[in-house]
Amino acid sequence: MRRRMGGLLTTLAIVLAGAATVDRPEFVRLFDGKTLDGWTPEHSDRFSVRNGVIVIDGGTGWLRSAKPYKDFELQTEYRALKRGADSGLFFRAHAGSTPKEPHWPIKAYQLQVIDAEGNFMIFGHGTPPVRYRRDTVALRAAMKGPGEWQRIHLKVVGNHAEASLNGTPITVSDAINLPEGYIGLQGENGPFEWRDLKIKELSAH
Repeated sequence: MRRRMGGLLTTLAIVLAGAATVDRPEFVRLFDGKTLDGWTPEHSDRFSVRNGVIVIDGGTGWLRSAKPYKDFELQTEYRALKRGADSGLFFRAHAGSTPKEPHWPIKAYQLQVIDAEGNFMIFGHGTPPVRYRRDTVALRAAMKGPGEWQRIHLKVVGNHAEASLNGTPITVSDAINLPEGYIGLQGENGPFEWRDLKIKELSAH
């Protein structure tokens, strides 16, 4: 009887482990490394793919994901190709853009990505100003220079957003009020490159 019970417990453990594996969300790629399939350029022809990366050759507008997201983790790498080059990550963005330049989303949040001290600020487009905390000392220690690849991890759940640079936590906000929206790459100032874009959708808790 004891041996049979042990066998049943082992089987149950295997079943539960399998169920946990099935339920656990995984990262999926937003960029295939070859084309802009799955993305929509908004008011811009300055986004292209070269040598396995998304290149922004200056100019404004933005590149929009194929579907909206609510709660998620996003991982990607970027590099500014000259000092002061400026781009950004839009999240929970509406599909519509402003009719005049810079033609960015009418409503969205933006994680500022720039080769300057303003890196990793969070802006609101068509929303009240966003309250956030940013560790500028950690930012200066983690941030690399122009031409070097840098990794972003952005997690957004409910009203909470947190962003890390090269594995170092930098920015936190609990004032994210738009419920869901698109992911976007911003065109703003100077040449910029993005690669290894992937996302994991999270279930609400």
